[in-house]
Amino acid sequence: MKVAFFLSIAILSLLASWSSSSPSVSFLGIAPQDENYFRKETIKCRNGSRKFTKAQLNDDFCDCLDGTDEPGTSACPEGKFYCRNVGHLPTSLYSSMVNDGICDCCDGSDEYDGKVKCRNTCWEAGKKARDKLQKLIDMYREGVTIRKREVEQAKEAISKDKAELSVLKAEEKSLDKLVNQLKVRKEQIEKAEGKEQLEKDNEDRSNADVEENFETTEASGKEDSLTSEDDVIGLVEQDESKSEHEDTNVAEDGSESIEDMSKEEIGRLVASRWTGERTGQVEETGSGADSNEGKDGSLNKPSDGDSKTNAYDHHQSSITDDLDSSSVVHEPGLDKQTQFLGFTIHIQSWLRKMQDVSQNLLRSVSWFSSPLDNLDADKIREEYKESTARLSSAQERISSLTEKLKHDLGVDGEFYTLYGQCFETKQDKYVYKICPFKEAVQEEGQYHKTQLGYWEKFEESYSAMLFSNGAGCWNGPRRSIKVKLRCGLKTELTDVDEPSRCEYLAVLSTPLGCLDGKLKELEGKLEMLQKEKPEGHDEL
Repeated sequence: MKVAFFLSIAILSLLASWSSSSPSVSFLGIAPQDENYFRKETIKCRNGSRKFTKAQLNDDFCDCLDGTDEPGTSACPEGKFYCRNVGHLPTSLYSSMVNDGICDCCDGSDEYDGKVKCRNTCWEAGKKARDKLQKLIDMYREGVTIRKREVEQAKEAISKDKAELSVLKAEEKSLDKLVNQLKVRKEQIEKAEGKEQLEKDNEDRSNADVEENFETTEASGKEDSLTSEDDVIGLVEQDESKSEHEDTNVAEDGSESIEDMSKEEIGRLVASRWTGERTGQVEETGSGADSNEGKDGSLNKPSDGDSKTNAYDHHQSSITDDLDSSSVVHEPGLDKQTQFLGFTIHIQSWLRKMQDVSQNLLRSVSWFSSPLDNLDADKIREEYKESTARLSSAQERISSLTEKLKHDLGVDGEFYTLYGQCFETKQDKYVYKICPFKEAVQEEGQYHKTQLGYWEKFEESYSAMLFSNGAGCWNGPRRSIKVKLRCGLKTELTDVDEPSRCEYLAVLSTPLGCLDGKLKELEGKLEMLQKEKPEGHDEL
């Protein structure tokens, strides 16, 4: 009892020398924010094991195993003593350090039994801390201003992207309808073109057959009559023999004497040798000019337009002129063999020209009128191509904006400005890269990359980012990384550590971490540290 009495007297004497900012006797060793807990007459131990009265507080007897009742003495091993350290930063000590003869608190409050004299060094020691705190507050003030500006920018960007998304969705709907319409028209065009191409292919095959027939006929004619000079001369002699036995120039079959034939008639006579027709038949069929097909199956001029008829007439006139303007001349001094040899050569030339003219005529005549306008078809294709490209571009942008806007972007959408950005730092041989809303990786050299995790969520009231489900560790968990947000005037990745195997911890400095509430807390702490120095602060 005597010890408790003298201890109480010592405490009262000590407290009398303290400034008004010091705690009351019963609140010795208690933090200011916890004083209300101890103001009741009956107080619970913090672990809920029992209760004690206000009179039992700091009576140097341990009633609570957790030391709740003895924060200002060393009676309880688990107790904590709070150093107020006015002018510096407050700290907490284990109660066992109270009155142990060592000055642990800069204000000397832990050694109040008078055995040692502790000088109050809080003001001097706190100057460095106060200066550091002042710089931190200045940075927070600027950071809060930047953060407010970035929040406004994020809100504007979100509104703009939402408006763009709305417009794009309407445009997608219109473009999709247009593309479908153009696709139908394009398919119709392609179907018509396919049909037209098929008709053209059939026409080309018909033309090829005609050409082949001409070539075969010419080759056969040359072989049967025109390539043989004796055959031509024999023909002439045969006709002369007939004329000698008849009184008129008309033969028994109605043919004229060869001397009275024109060059055109001679040509027909010669041609009849390899076509198998009589000259009379040629003349009869020649009068059927309006027919589209002759008796020999050959194609005559079409009658579907003036241009086609004129083209045919031009070619026909050209052939006739060539026959009429033959270079073979009947001269009295030349024998008939020589004259007909020259005429044979001319006939061969005429047949070749006739073949060429026929081919050109077939190419110049379109048997099937085109149902398509090439310019319109090309325009439809170009419009379909451009509209399809625009639709694809709109859909890609819609997908991108939808993905961006689906994330939790913070209370005010402030983290919207970080979307699509990556931040990296190099430590030793590794480069760490953090991409919010996407992934976190560790790179070693140019080709080695380790996935630390994929974006999962924000944690701790948006003060941390979590990336999980990264690459697996050997005989360990899959990698993950937590990124703490810290106030900074620019966004940069600073520290990366691996406190646990395959579990990484990083710090991202950013104005978005400069919260106004935290600024007020720091200003309050500085205000406390800058209080007027207590009188006689350097001694107790």
